[in-house]
Amino acid sequence: MYGMIMFGIIDRIRKRLNHCITKRKLPNIPETSSIARHCIITGGSNIYVGSHSQIADYSWLMALPLTNYKVKLSVGNNCNIGMFAHIIATRSVSIEDGVLMAQGVYISDNLQQPLVQKNNVVIGEGTWLGERVSVIGAKIGKHCVIGTGALVLNDIPAYCVAVGMPAYIIKRYCFDRKTWRKTD
Repeated sequence: MYGMIMFGIIDRIRKRLNHCITKRKLPNIPETSSIARHCIITGGSNIYVGSHSQIADYSWLMALPLTNYKVKLSVGNNCNIGMFAHIIATRSVSIEDGVLMAQGVYISDNLQQPLVQKNNVVIGEGTWLGERVSVIGAKIGKHCVIGTGALVLNDIPAYCVAVGMPAYIIKRYCFDRKTWRKTD
């Protein structure tokens, strides 16, 4: 009993210290969210994280203006970003509430070599991105599923399943029949 109480106290102290360290790199993060210790944060004052969101180990969040535009990278509430995610904003990347990302996801609003500014990126509410998905200058609607290894270069509407390189839609949710329907 005493050991469990001590463990709880030590765990709360550890979380508090970790949050204080994270707050120095990322001032716009609430106490209910967590970022693993082995993450790279670049341009932390331009990064906003909602409540109850988690960013896993070895991820890289970058929000640096490379043009005259103001830059913003926002992660909504209740989001889970997997290990080795790279999220790069030079203008605007918005990850809405409840988004789930597997490991190795790459999201960017630009291409490099040479720098080409693409469209703003939006990942819609409740969307799930599979492992090694890349999203470059595209908007994904809410409640979508993007299959493993997909390369999203064009907008995907809400309630769709997309796969491939480049990503194409294979299913849409039919509200009349309340089922997922294959597309041609």
